[in-house]
Amino acid sequence: MLSYLKGEIEGEAAVKNLPAAILLIVWFFLMNLSHEQPDSIHSVEKSIDYDIYENANFAFSSPLYMGHKNFQDVNTFADWYSWMNLGFSAIYFPTSPAVSEGSSSVLPDMTFNEASMYLQHNRKIGGVKLVQQRLVDAECKNPTVAHAMELDPCFQFEGLDLRLKPTELDVSQEDLVESRASTTVEWMDYLMEFPNVTVGSQLRDLELSRWLNNRTYRVKVSFMTYNAYYDMLTTTSIHFMFAISGRIFKQITHRSVILEAHSTFESWLYEVLFFGHILVLFLNEGFEAICCIREHKCRVVEAWKSYWNFWNVVDWVSILLAFAILITWISQNIGQAEISADLQTYIPVHSACRLSASTASAACATARAYDEKLFEDMEQLGYVIRTNRWISGFYPVCIMMRLFKAFAAQPRLAIVTKTLALAANDLTHFGIVFLSIFFAYVAMGMAFFGREVESFASFDRASLALLRALMGDFSVEDMELRGRPVAFFFFGTYMMAAVLLLLNMLIAILMDVYGQVAAGSRTSESLWHECYDIVRRGIKKWTGGHTPLDQVVKSYVATRGEDAWESEQVISVKDVMDAVPGLDRAQAEAEMTSALEEYAQENAPHIELSEVISTMGKYLAPKLEVPESPLRSVLDVTRCAEAVAPNENVSEAAQELVKAGLSVEVLLRAAGIILDNGAQRSDNGKAQVSALRHVVSSAEILCSEDKTIMMCQL
Repeated sequence: MLSYLKGEIEGEAAVKNLPAAILLIVWFFLMNLSHEQPDSIHSVEKSIDYDIYENANFAFSSPLYMGHKNFQDVNTFADWYSWMNLGFSAIYFPTSPAVSEGSSSVLPDMTFNEASMYLQHNRKIGGVKLVQQRLVDAECKNPTVAHAMELDPCFQFEGLDLRLKPTELDVSQEDLVESRASTTVEWMDYLMEFPNVTVGSQLRDLELSRWLNNRTYRVKVSFMTYNAYYDMLTTTSIHFMFAISGRIFKQITHRSVILEAHSTFESWLYEVLFFGHILVLFLNEGFEAICCIREHKCRVVEAWKSYWNFWNVVDWVSILLAFAILITWISQNIGQAEISADLQTYIPVHSACRLSASTASAACATARAYDEKLFEDMEQLGYVIRTNRWISGFYPVCIMMRLFKAFAAQPRLAIVTKTLALAANDLTHFGIVFLSIFFAYVAMGMAFFGREVESFASFDRASLALLRALMGDFSVEDMELRGRPVAFFFFGTYMMAAVLLLLNMLIAILMDVYGQVAAGSRTSESLWHECYDIVRRGIKKWTGGHTPLDQVVKSYVATRGEDAWESEQVISVKDVMDAVPGLDRAQAEAEMTSALEEYAQENAPHIELSEVISTMGKYLAPKLEVPESPLRSVLDVTRCAEAVAPNENVSEAAQELVKAGLSVEVLLRAAGIILDNGAQRSDNGKAQVSALRHVVSSAEILCSEDKTIMMCQL
């Protein structure tokens, strides 16, 4: 019974914690959505990408309307200057409005406000920043040959490795560090007030000074825009990466931020709900830890060992990561507020420069310093935003584990977790075999295709390519570059070993364990039934007719001692009521009946009918009490049948018991009394069996009419 009550308490706690676990991910989702606003940021950034890809063209054909190349076609230094002069300058530094193709109309030059806008709705902030990272001198790997070929000193790079094409994440994480001695910075401006300073002249000066040369490793072209509708400040960087192998890689990255972090009431509300939820978890876990220390009488080491388990680790990791999100979010808000305050002085600072005598004036130097600080602040804020996004991206894993914790105590919800737990040993051995074969094919793929196919040129790329092949995403055409026989051998054997054999073995392992777990949980209460029980017990507790289950267990163990958990003694309702003061008889009978029902369902193939009848009668029949009138009528009938031969027809006597209006519960009580009395009169075993046959036959008649009766299910 104690095991049943403990399971009920844990199940009730799990069901009660399930809404909290679900609400946690709801609050996090809404808060993160209000912080990130991914739809708005995606809209602005992809619009800028599209404009650069499609409209910043060079290699024009007459009459200068069709540019045949974009920035992805920059493959030489000369291409870079051409693209900057004809492509990028045309979209970012236009001097007059564009007219339709073939039109002879001449529109007036743009006003200052018109020229200050980019893509109609984005205000340009500052000039265009050009940053170049150069290679540094290094010792050659083969000094003898290099010296003979007059190639010393050799060069080496710092930061991003360009042997293979980098991804957008690689480029943004390994950004240029302007404090390095190998980094140079230039600025490009176009101010209408100084017609002698044009973008073309600035680019011409850079080309004549050979700003790009054989030491150039990376070039970043950055500009900043502000969209008032979305309150979004965006720094766009166009990267040109000059690999030592001779190839030029191109990539566009953005750093965008919504300046007003709490523009709506909902953004405040979601933060309060999420971090308030985390605070409650923190207080609960702290209280649990303190209780554990008190329980062990301040023996910290023993309390430490007792407290820490897998689920407590999950709880604390989720709490600590939530606090990390809070810290980075506060830092991000501070940075956004500082940039927002700086932007309020943008117009006065740059107006002073335009009204000065030349670009070399003190006012223009102040404006340049202002732009440099603004770009630097956005760069530093971008690191904070990236950290916050990384933590927020992994945080749902912690929430998912908390959901599994809530599922674990509810058998129907715990099927997945129990399946994985029970199959862990087999999965470990399977993983050893699978990884051995998988990495063998990774090495084989790099050896066969590493030089020809980029997806096999490194260990991580080859591993990802083979994982994608497991899911059906592969390209045999790329492998055929090495030859069809090699591609057929590699691809055919990998599909046979990894997909047809290993994956199906994995499914077989999981399904075998799943079948066992599912079969064991069929007799368990459903989630809806447990919710009903919680509501029912809550109503009874509120009306004063129910004793909490944890109080029942605590009082019973306090009276009977800790040995009660392992005791196999059969107890009665009276025993439980004596051990738990204030326990209602109806509740005691209901809980004990449910406990026996659960035992019978879980051990159905291993128990006999007589054991169920005997146990039901022993705990339902009050000790040393005179049977009630229905019981007395049953005993009278069965006593009269004691002399009846065991093989005589008992249907008439059974019908007589049924006509008396008896319940199955009363019959089972009578069975228990018969068995108990029969133990004292062991010399008349045949009469005992005959009496039991009357009782059992009567019970079968009742159960044939209504099989939903709980006693009939036993």
